[in-house]
Amino acid sequence: MVVNVFLFDDFEVMDAFGPVEIFGRVPEHFYVRFISLRGGLITGKQEIKIWTEPLNPVEIEDIFLIPGGTGVKSFLHMEGENGQQLLKQAVEEASFCMMVQNASALLARTGLLFHRQVADYAYDENWMRMFTVGIDYIDGEKWISDGKYYSCSTTVAAMDMTFALISDNLDVSVAEKIAEEIGYSWDSSF
Repeated sequence: MVVNVFLFDDFEVMDAFGPVEIFGRVPEHFYVRFISLRGGLITGKQEIKIWTEPLNPVEIEDIFLIPGGTGVKSFLHMEGENGQQLLKQAVEEASFCMMVQNASALLARTGLLFHRQVADYAYDENWMRMFTVGIDYIDGEKWISDGKYYSCSTTVAAMDMTFALISDNLDVSVAEKIAEEIGYSWDSSF
């Protein structure tokens, strides 16, 4: 499966690279690629620079991973309707969409999360309310899956969510083996 990691300036580095570490442990099952709206160099919140391919929605398949971070607000304000439309098309093409923390706000604007359950996250309440109409934000859950949409409340929960997606699509034993290899205590009964 292809894991399309969608990046934007000031994304939360661990939101992306926690799951990438996990997917990267089984390259026979997952191929990771980094994409952004226009391609080129993207700088994460922790000053990590990543070279990305430009987003072409028709090339998206399998998994679309969106990290959270302070750059979500900037993306929403600066990229406008065209950026939102391209993002919506890409997610519609994907078999699964993974959203970490406030990344769900990017999809909320597209209407794709209408009548969906999404893991609640700690963020500016006033800002978040602008995107909650018709979305059921679930408080107190580390991660949630609702159809093809997987969401999580924190950076660490992104790892649990990734193990769950691997368990759902391959086998729980594959996820457990990866967790053991990296020394992560994953509760597979969740």
